[in-house]
Amino acid sequence: MEQRQKQIAGGVGALLLCVGAGWAIYDQVSANEQAEQSVVDLKTEIAAGRRLVETTPEKERQVIVLRELDPVFAEILPDSSEVNELIKTFYRYSGEAGVEPSSFQSKPDVARGKTESDFSKVAYTLSLAGDTFQFLDFLDRIETHRRFMAVPSFTLQAASRREMEELGYARHRIQMDVETYVYSPSDLAQRIRVEGYDRKRELLTSEINRRRQALTLSTFHYRGSRGRRDPWIDPRVPADDNPSGLSVPEQNAKVEALVTLLGQAGGQWGKVQNAPDVLTRMLLRRDMLASLGMIGDSLIEVDAMGLVTFTPAVKRLELEVRQPLVALRLEIDATSYVEGPSTEELEQVAKSMHTHLTAGRYGLALATFAEVVDGLPLVKGDGPRELLVARLEMLAEEAEVLRDFEAIQMGFGGSALIGGRPAVVILNGRSWTLGDVMPQGVEVLEIRPREVDFAFRGFVLTRHF
Repeated sequence: MEQRQKQIAGGVGALLLCVGAGWAIYDQVSANEQAEQSVVDLKTEIAAGRRLVETTPEKERQVIVLRELDPVFAEILPDSSEVNELIKTFYRYSGEAGVEPSSFQSKPDVARGKTESDFSKVAYTLSLAGDTFQFLDFLDRIETHRRFMAVPSFTLQAASRREMEELGYARHRIQMDVETYVYSPSDLAQRIRVEGYDRKRELLTSEINRRRQALTLSTFHYRGSRGRRDPWIDPRVPADDNPSGLSVPEQNAKVEALVTLLGQAGGQWGKVQNAPDVLTRMLLRRDMLASLGMIGDSLIEVDAMGLVTFTPAVKRLELEVRQPLVALRLEIDATSYVEGPSTEELEQVAKSMHTHLTAGRYGLALATFAEVVDGLPLVKGDGPRELLVARLEMLAEEAEVLRDFEAIQMGFGGSALIGGRPAVVILNGRSWTLGDVMPQGVEVLEIRPREVDFAFRGFVLTRHF
């Protein structure tokens, strides 16, 4: 029994010894594994540290460049308040360019919220109507805006030839996208501390300047149609078709000025009809007739000198100036209490003729007289108006004589003024003296150095050489 107990005790001791040895072995293995993991972790930290050391200069470079370009971003990109005013800016540009806006709608930024960025896109879809040159003018205003704006796409539906002939101008239907970016910088770049910032910035000066130059807005200023035809509707108006030399924008501007002036005259006629008393009505009527006289003079000048030849401008001149002017004059004549031109009208014609004569525009003076000549016989019996008619006829005669005299060619070859001998002047290769009658009935009256007086149709006229 005792022997058996000893054997059990010995077995238990051996078992305990084995367990202790196994535990010691397990503990050592665990320690070895921990040591190996520590080595792996240390190697990972070392590799990360090396990567950080390698990438730190590049990150510092990016931080320095971004920090130095921050004022440039702030200059070329709008802030939130300016973005809210963009719609008003688009409407103002459309009015200045002459395009007709139908809708300006903002477009959602589908990328917003997906990525973190200091730049957020703001986009609009604009629907407009106008001719090609108005659209290009509108584009020019967007391009030359002091903040960055881009037009990534647009579509154009050309107007029909029939539509242009009916309206007098082309109305292409245009839809365009306009986008810009709002710059809302985070303070991360400012919070990052860079050792030796000033020295490193100096080393990056060339790159900063290159990036700043690339961000500078470079614009091309649109100079108008320059006499070109509208390529979308093609009226085939050559650039040199107008002998007056007026460009298409200048012709359009002249027509626009007449349209505006006629609108003002129409407003004045309304005031004449609603005048509270006779005196006020007379004063308002005088101003209105002066405006009509200016329009008439301008139309005479346009026709006489061929100033408007661009097809849309000619059509608009007919539809918006000539026809409404005739209708307005018929309406005024229908409410007139006298036959023939009124006193105010005759005075205005006399004033215009005198102005043309003074400026040497004899043809325009005669054209102005022709505007009222058919109605002059109707004033017979009205003493004050008959005096005005006589004055107009005298001005017309003077204009006709001066026009015809000016058309006579006189090639001056010199003059001889010798005491005791008749004065002689050489004209058109022949010598003439006092009393000689030249072709066209021109009589030599007096000869002075480089100056000769002539008698022509009852007028004494001087020609300077």
